Amino acid sequence: MTKELKVGVIGLGEVGRHQVNGVLAASGAKLFAVADFNPELVSKTSEATGARGYATAEALIADADVEAVVICVPHKFHAGLCLKALEAGKHVFVEKPVTVTTVECDALIALADKTGKIFGASHNQLFYPPHRWLREEIAAGRIARPTLLRLRLAIGGKLGGWRADPDLTGGGLLFDAGFHRFYVARSIMGEVKAVTAMLDTADPRGVGEDVGIVTLEFRDGGRAVIEAGYHAPKGAFDDQIEAVTRDALIRIPGLEAHFEKFTDEPHLLKWSDGSWQSVEVAKAEWPDTVGFAVANFIDAVNGKAPLAVDGREARRIVEIVEAVYQSATEGRRIEL
Repeated sequence: MTKELKVGVIGLGEVGRHQVNGVLAASGAKLFAVADFNPELVSKTSEATGARGYATAEALIADADVEAVVICVPHKFHAGLCLKALEAGKHVFVEKPVTVTTVECDALIALADKTGKIFGASHNQLFYPPHRWLREEIAAGRIARPTLLRLRLAIGGKLGGWRADPDLTGGGLLFDAGFHRFYVARSIMGEVKAVTAMLDTADPRGVGEDVGIVTLEFRDGGRAVIEAGYHAPKGAFDDQIEAVTRDALIRIPGLEAHFEKFTDEPHLLKWSDGSWQSVEVAKAEWPDTVGFAVANFIDAVNGKAPLAVDGREARRIVEIVEAVYQSATEGRRIEL
C-alpha cells in the first residue's frame, strides 16, 4: 500500500479552504491537520475531514506526524511560518507571494537547500488551461511570439479585511491580486529584463497602491503592459489577457472573471483570417487551479513530478514587483 503524505493546512480563509479541498482531492496525500485562530473554522473542518485541529500555526508545525505544510495566511507572516516549518523538517508550500521581500526568500531558499526539503509557492494561474495553451503554442512556434501582451485587472472596489492593509500585504494591489499578472506574463514571454512603472502613490509599501500601470520588457523581445486598479464599478472583476502577434490575436477573458460571473465569453478566443473563433481547452475554474497547484506540490514531494514553482522561481517574481516599486518611487526604468 502506498504511503500517503501527511499534510497540514495553516489558515482556513477562502483560499485556505480551497487548499484543503485540493489536498483532499490529491492522490498520494492525506489531510492530516488544520490550524486557524478561528475555532469555528477549525472545528468545522476537523469534523468534516477527520483532520487534527490546532488553534495556532505553531502547534500544527510542532506536530511530529505532519510531514508537509500548506501556508495560507496574510503575506507578512509567510516568511516566519515558512522558516519555522522548514526548521521543523517539513516540506513547505505557501500561497503567493512567497514572501514580501527577496531578502526573506533568500533565507528560506538557503534553509530548504540545507534541510533537503521541498519549498515552493502557489502560482495557481499557471495551471489555468488557457494560460497553459498560450504558453505552449508560443513555445512550439505554432503562434508567433507576441510583440505585446496586455494584462488587465479592474476590480469593483478595494478588497476588504487584511488585504486592504499594506503592512499585511507588503504593499498594494500589485502585491495581492495583481501579483498573478507578473508570473503569468513571465511564463508566457520569458525572462524580464527591465520594468517601468507608474503608481498612484510614491509610497507603495507604506500606503499601498490602488492603481498601477507597468511595462515589462523581455530578454527575448516583446513587451507586456499590466493595467491594474480597484476603481471599477461595483461587482466588476476584469482580468482579461490579450496577446498581439503577427499571425493572431489571442483573448483570454479571465480566470477570476469567469469565477466572479463577470463574463460568460468562451474561455479562450483566437482572431485570425478575419474572424474570432473559440478554442477548445479543458474547463477549469479558479478553485480548480488552486487544487492543481497543491496537487503538483504533493507530487513533487512524492517524487512523481517536478515542482512548478520552487523557492527560486517564486523569488524572481517578488524581485520583479520590488523593481516595479523602485521604478515608481524613483521615476525611472529599472533593469533586472
